Amino acid sequence: MRRSVSIFSFAKINLHLQVLFKRPEGYHEIETIFYRLPLRDRLTLFLGSGGGIHITCDHPGVPRGMTNTVSKAYEALCNRLGERPGMEVVIDKRVPVGGGFGGGSANAAAFLLAANELLGLDLSTDALLRIGEEVGADVGFFILNKRAAVGRGRGDLLWPIKPNLRGFILLVIPPFGISTAWAYSSLAFPLTPPCTDINMLAHLVEDGVVERLASRAFNHLEGPVLRHYPSLREVKGVLLERGATMAMMSGSGAALFGIFNERRRAEEAAYWMAKGGWKGILLSLGNGV
Repeated sequence: MRRSVSIFSFAKINLHLQVLFKRPEGYHEIETIFYRLPLRDRLTLFLGSGGGIHITCDHPGVPRGMTNTVSKAYEALCNRLGERPGMEVVIDKRVPVGGGFGGGSANAAAFLLAANELLGLDLSTDALLRIGEEVGADVGFFILNKRAAVGRGRGDLLWPIKPNLRGFILLVIPPFGISTAWAYSSLAFPLTPPCTDINMLAHLVEDGVVERLASRAFNHLEGPVLRHYPSLREVKGVLLERGATMAMMSGSGAALFGIFNERRRAEEAAYWMAKGGWKGILLSLGNGV
């Protein structure tokens, strides 16, 4: 029997996302709060014959070639090793594609963690983080394997925090996706940016005070996206009307989320979303995943 390793690959939302400025190399300087969700893919890695990587996925929207983040992670790992081990990767995809949930970055991180075990590399977390930086800005959060973290820089300077959020979260998936590059390129930077204290927001997450968090946190990318896609603005309004304490777009979208104190309210909101043809995923918060 061939050696193999299976690993879960979790989704995330951004409880806050402020874009500060565009860096000289093209990335954007941000401050954000990553929060891991109990929604996950499963990756299984097999040692293959010869060299190179072969990826199989049950979702038609996931690319198979070098644009796949797992392929990018494999190439970054090979550059570190100086060799190209044969590997086969099977992705059981459950995280919605293109919704701002970090599914591709999470898959890349899961691959690096599993490959480290499968190949017996004994790479440290710091070494894996450096490899992950070559793949994408969000990869480090998933390598860190914490429930929540403050992210600065490109999102790769990370400080873990211990969240204490309770209640229910409804993820709302629209029937279309949004280009991350387009969302960032559409940003306008105000002369007087919103005054936020990321450390204060992190304390609110740790204290589980969603009401105060909702009044202070925001997603900088929401402005241009919701102006261009008025249906998203309407759905956000419905989430709040139906009892969400906090509603926001995750990452660069197009998915939205609402945090509810009561399951009944969340289920009612999910019902109305389904009537409009929008998919809803209801999850419990604070389950320690």
